[in-house]
Amino acid sequence: MSSVSDCSIIQLPKIEYRTGNISLVEGVKNFPFRVKRVFYLYDIPAGESRGAHAHKECHQFLIAASGSFEIILDDGTNEKKVTLNRPFYGLHIPPLVWAYELNFSSGAIALVLTSDLYDGNDYIRDYSTYKKLNPRKVSIEIINYSDEFLRKSWFWLRDPEIKELTLTPSFSEDTQKQWFKSLSSLKDYYIKGILINEEAAGAFGLKHITEETAEFWGYIGERKYWGQGFGSIILTEAIKYAKVIKLKSLYLKVSDSNIRAINLYISHGFKFKDKKENVFFMTLVL
Repeated sequence: MSSVSDCSIIQLPKIEYRTGNISLVEGVKNFPFRVKRVFYLYDIPAGESRGAHAHKECHQFLIAASGSFEIILDDGTNEKKVTLNRPFYGLHIPPLVWAYELNFSSGAIALVLTSDLYDGNDYIRDYSTYKKLNPRKVSIEIINYSDEFLRKSWFWLRDPEIKELTLTPSFSEDTQKQWFKSLSSLKDYYIKGILINEEAAGAFGLKHITEETAEFWGYIGERKYWGQGFGSIILTEAIKYAKVIKLKSLYLKVSDSNIRAINLYISHGFKFKDKKENVFFMTLVL
């Protein structure tokens, strides 16, 4: 199941004019889903709350188009409160997170974008049922990187969005195969494959390993598993391995448009060190 840590604030573009400003979702490179439905809440009486449900499959994105309100997020174990009060910030709520809105200011308008059209069967409206429910029951395994991962990564890393988010340079199939053959001889490289529900779904590892530091990299290539907390799992595994081999620090590079990844790295203790063009450099002291 998703957790409250998978809910993230995304800053939208803000185009300023003398006569007023415009913010838009179109063109947000790392927006977590394709929007299929838009609705908005308004004229909410003082003291009333809205929401109080979870979705089985549907993603939501909430914006305070006017005024302000609070969202309480609950994953059955942890709670988190988020305040929205600027029209160029929005909150992504993935499936299987219980949420409700409250403390609406006078004249507040809550704009909601969703990944699916309305489906009453997708709602979980009873909290006791939600607490008992774990419909995904997803299994994840970290295994050796094999031919299967190599074949799938050829398609993953040629996907324009994944290529951009992972800062992957262009490469040929022959170059990829030669790299795979050389893995056993690369002493400064550590790589693992990610199985989700017994399906090859991504990869991660460390590169440029020295006695003191290394560079983290990783991605989930299968889009259907995005936004479900697997990035946190593989990052945790990489940090554990770095401590086993007694490194003193890790570093990484991330696109400044990859807000979800940046939020993940910050939640695991990475700090900003530098920025060159559209790339942040972040470090973690172990």
